[in-house]
Amino acid sequence: MSKSINLLQESNISHFLRTLPADIQGNISACLEKWLIGETAAGYPHPAQVCANLQAANERQPFLDVQQAMNLQVLKSHLRVAV
Repeated sequence: MSKSINLLQESNISHFLRTLPADIQGNISACLEKWLIGETAAGYPHPAQVCANLQAANERQPFLDVQQAMNLQVLKSHLRVAV
């Protein structure tokens, strides 16, 4: 079962993805692509869970600057709305 997101959601998600480091962009993008076609990626059934795990890791051992951490939070919100 494939899913879809509207153009505004796609634009918002793309904007916040671009503000994150390349490896994080790749992980979330891969999960989003798989989720849209009804699959899971690396055991994550939804891309917002990838964001949540990255946030938890960042709280334990910071690897994002403050703005990137805030952008990740906003991105997670946009991904949840895209359910």
